[in-house]
Amino acid sequence: MKKIALISLGCAKNQVDSEAILALFKKPYFEITNSLEDADAIIINTCGFILSAKEENINTILDVIEYKKKTIVIGCLVERYLEELKKEIKEVDLWIPFKDEYQKLPGLISELFDDEVKLPKFDITNRVNDDKVVTYLKIAEGCDKFCAYCAIPYIRGRFTSYPIEELVSYAKKVVESGVKEIVLIAQDPTSYGKDFKEKKLRLVDLLREIEQIDGLEFIKTLYLYPEGIDDELIEFIKTHKKCSHYFDIPLQHINNKILKAMNRRNTMEEIVELIAKIRREIPDAILRTTLIVGFPGETKKEFDELLEFVKEVKFNHLGCFTYSREEGTRSYSLPHQVRESTKIKRKTIIMEEQAKISYELNKKMIDRVFEGVIIEKRKNEYLISCDFNAPDDVDGKVILKKEKEHKLGDIVKIKITNAFVYDLMGEEI
Repeated sequence: MKKIALISLGCAKNQVDSEAILALFKKPYFEITNSLEDADAIIINTCGFILSAKEENINTILDVIEYKKKTIVIGCLVERYLEELKKEIKEVDLWIPFKDEYQKLPGLISELFDDEVKLPKFDITNRVNDDKVVTYLKIAEGCDKFCAYCAIPYIRGRFTSYPIEELVSYAKKVVESGVKEIVLIAQDPTSYGKDFKEKKLRLVDLLREIEQIDGLEFIKTLYLYPEGIDDELIEFIKTHKKCSHYFDIPLQHINNKILKAMNRRNTMEEIVELIAKIRREIPDAILRTTLIVGFPGETKKEFDELLEFVKEVKFNHLGCFTYSREEGTRSYSLPHQVRESTKIKRKTIIMEEQAKISYELNKKMIDRVFEGVIIEKRKNEYLISCDFNAPDDVDGKVILKKEKEHKLGDIVKIKITNAFVYDLMGEEI
């Protein structure tokens, strides 16, 4: 029996792929291990999105080859830089990109071990999901937006929705196994179904099907493009109990000149109206966004407008990235590139302001009651997933003081009694 270890880097979408990869390695021929030292082979699922991610991935590969195990590197970084990687890191036994070889993964790994074991076909709906009470459901691959800073369409390809029947079937299966919350993800989930030729479906149609699954308690959707959040979607989330009042809307910027240069589809005016509409229709909505500072052409004037927007809108959760100049993207050759030191300074200013906002909003959460699911047990406390937070470690934690015994997956009501800059603490009611 050969032992397989896997390191998953990057976003939640990569995590879904990693779980499907692990599901290929069935007993009695293979055993999955968390120990790199004990493993016969180590698989690294990489991210190649921005410079900092690429540096982390390269360092991880270099660390892993020191174990002298069979090393298999897959994913976005490989798709993007295959030839350079093969030339520079010769110790890796197998490089597997997406477009041509990802579906060949089982056979390629079998050949690497030089045995007769035939692995099952890679299937995104067949995943290792042991002991999870919250799980991701990846509803589509690729992207057609072609934002000027983003390499995803070139790495992952054009937008392709997974069939609704497969998604609902998988959702039912994991709920039967104990999953209480499903989080829908894709690069562009609001475009779900647009590529179907025979039957036009939308994200709200998929939500409607999943919402009807008995035993499922909560549904969230991450990475909602603002132009895809229409009145019907807002109304559905508002009126269906299982849908968390949680809106993750990556905006990237607010200045109209920068938005146009980024090839975003919205204007400042449309974004402001959308946020006002969500808060008007769903007053207790939790709002999260991500921003990019230092995009080519961003002067102090455009940055100040962005900072003022952050102060006025007051997102519950906000992440900020410095612009990463990625070869192959539209923005790579744009003039007026911003100095790295300026980018870092602007990011620091945004995040310092957001820390104040988060603390201010969190204090207002005191006495609010959330219903959620226990996702982690600690010595004197539990961690809860609820309307306040997503499970991707971006948002703050919701901590329940341990006053009685619970198991993972238990549904609890928690009254917030204390607030911190990012986290909330409460007691069970």
